Amino acid sequence: MSYERYQEAADQYRPKRIKILFIQESPPYAADRHFYFTGIRMHDMLWVALTRFLYAEDFGDAADERARKEVWLKRFCADGYFTIDAVRESIAKQDGDERAAMIAARAPAAIAEVRALAPQQIVLVKKSVFEGFHQPFRDAGLPVVNDVAVPFPGRGQEGRFRTILSGLVSDGKLKL
Repeated sequence: MSYERYQEAADQYRPKRIKILFIQESPPYAADRHFYFTGIRMHDMLWVALTRFLYAEDFGDAADERARKEVWLKRFCADGYFTIDAVRESIAKQDGDERAAMIAARAPAAIAEVRALAPQQIVLVKKSVFEGFHQPFRDAGLPVVNDVAVPFPGRGQEGRFRTILSGLVSDGKLKL
């Protein structure tokens, strides 16, 4: 599948000025899901966890909020938040070391892409993204705020996801 479909969905919600860029691993293995796709009924844990973290006071039950995903995505955009994929094809079936290597191999292109987006802050989400991009991004002078991997909020990692992001905010490294 071409990445164009994912890019078109994301472009609808690209802020003019990106305050925080969250870099996730890749499109999901299932081609009908992505952070910026609406009409998703399950398996969108990054969107749910990130929206719940950023808008805790207003975000209710995930099932109800999924029906309002377009409203949430517009708010996410208006607040200067954006996500991109580290790689353009699903790497969900690869093991962790392979994923990190594939991401690291894309670092030069990703650095150019991120520079063009000019975010004020960058959060690397998932161990493979952190391992593949952290040092190259730091060497390139990009504003990565996390010094440890922010786990993907699935498979029981939602609490750690929230704890690490909250710690970045309380330490003054992540400015919401």
